[in-house]
Amino acid sequence: MTVLFVGMSHATAPLTTVESLAFSTADAVGTLARIVHGDVAPSLPLRELVILSTCHRVELYAVPSDDITRPSVALEAMTNLLGSRAPHGESTDAGFRRLIGTEATRHLFRVAAGLESMVLGESDVLHQVASALATAVRVGAAGPVLTPLFESAVRVGRRARAETAIGTAASVGMIAAQIADEVAEDELRGRRALLVGTGKIGRAAAKALRANGFWEMVVAPSPGADTDALATELSAELVTPDAIPRALAEADLVLACASPPGQIDAAMVRQAMRGRMARPLAFIDLAAGGALDPAVNDLAGVHVVTASDLRERIETALAGRRREAPLVETIVEEELRVVQARAEGRSLSGVVAALRARAEEIRQRELSRALSGLPDADPAVRAQLEWLSVSLVNKLLDEPTRRLRAEAGQGPANPYADVTRELFGLAGERPGRPPA
Repeated sequence: MTVLFVGMSHATAPLTTVESLAFSTADAVGTLARIVHGDVAPSLPLRELVILSTCHRVELYAVPSDDITRPSVALEAMTNLLGSRAPHGESTDAGFRRLIGTEATRHLFRVAAGLESMVLGESDVLHQVASALATAVRVGAAGPVLTPLFESAVRVGRRARAETAIGTAASVGMIAAQIADEVAEDELRGRRALLVGTGKIGRAAAKALRANGFWEMVVAPSPGADTDALATELSAELVTPDAIPRALAEADLVLACASPPGQIDAAMVRQAMRGRMARPLAFIDLAAGGALDPAVNDLAGVHVVTASDLRERIETALAGRRREAPLVETIVEEELRVVQARAEGRSLSGVVAALRARAEEIRQRELSRALSGLPDADPAVRAQLEWLSVSLVNKLLDEPTRRLRAEAGQGPANPYADVTRELFGLAGERPGRPPA
């Protein structure tokens, strides 16, 4: 069956529009369940459906409900399903992208590989592709076409990150954690980190540090932050803003993603450095406007990584990712050929089965006609004629059957399938096109 795609992403529409169409996990489950059980009115002409909804994209991958349904009909239904989610009747049609067959499969593989991401090569999307499949399988919305197709997409994503450097750290959080480990190895004597502020970037950096397994985390949360959830998420000790001077004195590394009341100024840091026995203190300034007093950088024993340093490292990493993109494209095309060959093999197998079924139908009809003209033939003669007809059919079909099956494991096989259907009048038994 042909795979269809309708979707919207950061590349085709403003993020606010994309976000307005997003599905939560519960929302996706409910939508898939309604479609699978036929509770959607009007009924969608879809046999299988997977919903991929992330921060930067909302995409539907589907298989039409039967061989007769025209792709345009199913694509329109999928577009309407997404468009109906727009608030206040807002028109979103211009932001949709629609793909059929091989192009839909190629797009899915590129998404899983990180080639379609806002930040080239980002890794979260691979988990999101796998989760989208798991949700659809659990509901019963992914079947024999989309399940192996998404499994192939996950394999593409894993190969891309294992065989190329497309996944090299390039987010602010990951780069900050990478720098922290470098600084700790070169200069620091301990691994106690203080996170000042609880913005998204700071959380990401702290989680990356924790994932390395060697950092003890202390957090001075922003006002209004969910401190209990934060402590659980980071396995961290929480301190109040007025305890920051003491926390600075005990820390080895400070992730500054927001300024506390009074900013982290040079006097506060100078006070913290007293009594540290020349033990160095490192800062990574994650705030867009700078959380640190610039004078901190001039203090003895203090090492500061500025936002400018981070941007330079990120740009270097992204440049490296861009150089890896052609290698990832090669992996995508390799896996696409595998999927196409598998699909075409199934198509040829269907042709072989149809050809033998047609031959058997003709054999039985002609044998019956011959035997009707020999009413007095004894059982032995009838058996001999039966054997002869079977033998003739098998001999005639052996070579074409063998050659068709050989083609099923090699290059493009659809031309052979089409010619065989045409030559033997099998057009009415045409199986569905391959998913790629």
